Amino acid sequence: MLSADPSKRIFVLKRDETSSRKPSSDHAVEGIYDRIKALLLAHTLAPGQLLQIGTLAEELGVSTTPVREALTRLAAERLIVFAPKRGFFAKTASEDELRGLYTLNQTLLDSAIREWTAAAQAEEEARAPSKIFASMPLSDKPEQLTRTVDDLFVRIATRSGIGELADIVRNFNDRLHHARMIEGEIIEDAVEELSNLRQLYGDNDQERLQAALQKYHQRRREMVSSICKELLFRPFLAENK
Repeated sequence: MLSADPSKRIFVLKRDETSSRKPSSDHAVEGIYDRIKALLLAHTLAPGQLLQIGTLAEELGVSTTPVREALTRLAAERLIVFAPKRGFFAKTASEDELRGLYTLNQTLLDSAIREWTAAAQAEEEARAPSKIFASMPLSDKPEQLTRTVDDLFVRIATRSGIGELADIVRNFNDRLHHARMIEGEIIEDAVEELSNLRQLYGDNDQERLQAALQKYHQRRREMVSSICKELLFRPFLAENK
């Protein structure tokens, strides 16, 4: 939901978070895309906050063209919202959208596990052995938990050998980023839960991993209302500190 007067809510990058050096033309759009997305994922922006192209271009030291193209790509990936004749806006998932994302994410991972092949597993193991990954210590910090969940889910998808499936899971990781940060704070046994998922993945226990992922996502679907309230109100609380 957009704010009543979005023109008064402008996203301005802090000088110490960006470089005034203009990126090379060959990598301008990709570099600007990465920098804006990193800021979107690092901060829970207020729903309806205007991402003003001119201001972003000035702060990033580039023309408006790569900024516009980067925002268009982010909108296509559903990380922000584009409103015709109004511009680009930060977004927060609604309850229905978040519930749908959890359901689709579970479906994708379930499909990936059913498609696991020996060849894909050997290739994935060569890059990063799953036993080592499964035994790495877990922090209870939400940022670390979120990063580990993202890594695990991409590993599960990659082992299917289907590149496009892994790409979709990466996009869902981005779209669920802020919700997962909240999960890490309000779910008391989040560390134990994630540790179990990693162990099942490391053991290549497909059947039990599928069951655990179903329980993992069902639990979050039941918490959607609480998660969305946190997502909606935290930006405003931060503004008033």
